[in-house]
Amino acid sequence: MDIRSMACFVAVAEELHFRRAAERLHLTQPSLSQRIRALEFEIGTDLFVRDRRSVALTPAGKAFLEPARRAIENADAAKEQALRAMRGEAGRLRLGFTAIAFYGVLPEAVQAYRRRYPGVDVELSEMNSPSLETALTMGAIDLAILHPPLANPHLAVRDLPDEPFVLALPSSHPLVSRAEIRIADLAGEPLLIAPRSVGPSIHDRFIALFQEEGISPRIVQEVTPMTTLVGLVAAGVGMGFVTAGLSHHPRPGVSYRSVTPTPPSLPMAASWLQPELPASGQRFLETVAALIP
Repeated sequence: MDIRSMACFVAVAEELHFRRAAERLHLTQPSLSQRIRALEFEIGTDLFVRDRRSVALTPAGKAFLEPARRAIENADAAKEQALRAMRGEAGRLRLGFTAIAFYGVLPEAVQAYRRRYPGVDVELSEMNSPSLETALTMGAIDLAILHPPLANPHLAVRDLPDEPFVLALPSSHPLVSRAEIRIADLAGEPLLIAPRSVGPSIHDRFIALFQEEGISPRIVQEVTPMTTLVGLVAAGVGMGFVTAGLSHHPRPGVSYRSVTPTPPSLPMAASWLQPELPASGQRFLETVAALIP
């Protein structure tokens, strides 16, 4: 039983005139009559009483009218919902992100996206970059905000602004008083650093930064995530580099300073499984782009 035939029935039931109903539906009168006869045959009973001068609903037609109207309304709603999903205005967005990404523009972007597209259910998952790559590959998430380079060649990458690093150190440390802290000043200082397995590229670049200044970093503990690193700095365990976004959230006992030479910045990117990002993800990246200066 197709929706078009039910729409023909409703038009005749409301007009009680085949010619006017045909004009309303932009059909020929014979085509309309044929659809009504086919619908009556499918249902198994007459829906109209017809003579040369009038058309009236049968008891079966009267009973069928309201359910037919609801079916048409539901079909229209289903069509609109499908179109909204196609445009990225409805459905679901499974968004993965690293802990550091959530100290940048991401929270504001999620709020703005939810306000603009309330019909999209946003599911958030926090993981490290290698885990996000795996989740994208397995189809567990639609879009990830992570840190390139990526190991999987099947993932598309759209670069986002890098996150600069600053040095987090105990507020009681003598270096806090210096207007400028050099990498060479950190010789022999206890250093906290993320494990290489979490981000091999950025890890190697930091080690190279120290080596270029002629010193070997004294790594006392590998730690992740950076929020835990800041906690260990507050406890006096050591010092370490964190993103500038994280430094904007003060913590008692921790001070943040720039260093020279400038440390490597943390690459940021959006990634998804090729070939195509779902429309909801495209709308989210548009929201992110609008918030980036």
